Amino acid sequence: MSNTRTPPLSIAGIGYALTAVAIWTGFILVSKAGSLAALALPDMMMVRFGTAFILFSPFIWQHRHTIFQWRMLALGSIGGLAYALSVFNGFDHAPATHAALLLPGLMPIMIAVFAYFLANERHGNAAWFGILLSSLGIVALISETLMTGAPYWIGDVSFILACVFWGIFTVLLRRWKFAPWQATLGIIAVTTCLFTPIYGFFLPHQITQASWEMIGLQAFYQGVMATTVQMVCYGRAVHLIGATRMGSLMALVPVFASALAVPLFGENWTIGLSIALTCILLGTLIGNAPIHMLRRKFSRKYIV
Repeated sequence: MSNTRTPPLSIAGIGYALTAVAIWTGFILVSKAGSLAALALPDMMMVRFGTAFILFSPFIWQHRHTIFQWRMLALGSIGGLAYALSVFNGFDHAPATHAALLLPGLMPIMIAVFAYFLANERHGNAAWFGILLSSLGIVALISETLMTGAPYWIGDVSFILACVFWGIFTVLLRRWKFAPWQATLGIIAVTTCLFTPIYGFFLPHQITQASWEMIGLQAFYQGVMATTVQMVCYGRAVHLIGATRMGSLMALVPVFASALAVPLFGENWTIGLSIALTCILLGTLIGNAPIHMLRRKFSRKYIV
C-alpha cells in the first residue's frame, strides 16, 4: 500500500478551517448554555438534528441515493450519533473549560493516530512532537481532576470518547471521498432516523422547561451552524489541507472557548487548565504545517 502524502496548504483550505474553528468555539459555549438551561441530553440531540433534518429535507431527498448506503450509514453513526451523544453527555457532567481543552486538544491526536493506521498517512517528527506536547497537557488536566476528587471525570471520559469517534469519522471521510455537502446531509439524515424513535418512545423530555429564546438559539446554532455550516467547512478543509493538519488547527479552539467560558459561566481557572492550554498551544504551533514549510524552505536556501 502506498503512502498518502499530506496535501499542500491553500488559502481556501485555511479559510474553511478557520471558519470551522470559529463555529466550534461557539458550539462549546452554546451547548453548555443549553445544558445549564435544563435541556437534557436527548433534548439537545433532538433539537440539533431535528432542526437540521426539517430545514434540509429537500436536499436529503435529492441526494438520497448517495446518502442511503452502508458507508454513509457508518459515517452518520460514528460522526453524528455516537459523537453527539458523547459530547452532550460530557456537557452534562463537566465544565465548558474542560470541553474547550479536551475536545479540540485531543482531536489532533486521535486523527493523527487513525490517519496513520487507517489511511496510511505519514507524519513528520515535528507533527508527532506537537501531538506529544498536547497529550501531556491533556494528561495534566485529567490528573488534576482525579486528584482533586472533582465529579468531572464522567464528562471528561465522554469528551475523550467523542474525540475517538471524530477521529475515525475524519479519516473515513477523506478515505471514502464523499463530498462535504453530501457527508453533512448524510450525518443529519442517519442520526435523525436512528435517534428520533428512541427519543420519542424511550427517553425523558425536559424541553418544555427551557425558554423559547434558548430553544431558538439551540435550534439555530445546533441545527444550522454547528451541524451544517461547520460540517461543510470542516469537510472541505479536510479535503484541501488534510486530516492531520485540520486536526491541528482545531486545537486553536481552546484559546477562544476557554477564555470566554470563565466569565460567561463563572467557571474556575485552575493550574491544570493553565498547563493543558499551554501544552496544547505549543503542540499546535510545533505540529502545524506552515512551520514545516518554513523549515524546508530555510533548509533549501541556506543549507548546502
